[in-house]
Amino acid sequence: MECLDAGYREISVQEWLRVWSDAYRADDEALYSDLIRKHASLSTSDFQKIGQWKEGVLGGDGSPNGRWKSNVASVAYDTWMEIASARPPCPDEGRVSEFLNEWSERKAMYRNRDGSVQEKKFGLSRTTTLLHFLSGAKYPIFDSRVERAVKGLIGQKVNRTKLGDYQQVVRPLVAEILRQCQTGDLRKVDRALFAYGAWLAREDKKKHC
Repeated sequence: MECLDAGYREISVQEWLRVWSDAYRADDEALYSDLIRKHASLSTSDFQKIGQWKEGVLGGDGSPNGRWKSNVASVAYDTWMEIASARPPCPDEGRVSEFLNEWSERKAMYRNRDGSVQEKKFGLSRTTTLLHFLSGAKYPIFDSRVERAVKGLIGQKVNRTKLGDYQQVVRPLVAEILRQCQTGDLRKVDRALFAYGAWLAREDKKKHC
């Protein structure tokens, strides 16, 4: 595992976790913590908040902005509303793959400005976010930043749309980081992966400018 700081200095995995989890910045951590605390008894409104948190549509006052509505493909509003209505329970470990596959393949129709209709899948990134909250932060989130962070750490390219990559690469890697750092704080690892992946993306962009 190759762990770097922002100066491209190789550091231990323990130092990597501290440096990059501290580098994570977000204004919605209080909402995150509240939803995790209530994970065993989430209300319909709480499920909607999970969607709003994931889609980044919350303003400074905690209210969703104008993007949070039907027919905006970038926020998957309709499927989040379906989830809020269904209020699915957290699956047992043996059903995690089935749960992720079922919801990530869920499709909704969106009407484009030109009048054409587009069908979009909910996707694995959103579904792992849902699982993360349902489980009280037992399972990691798999998004574009984590995708990039994993490649930076172990040199293996993963795809955030592939369930096999999540189950066979991302989860074991996160478990290994937790083991080496002797912590059970999955959120700390999530923050570190998010910040590290965002930094790697910025560095790649600089190289191609």
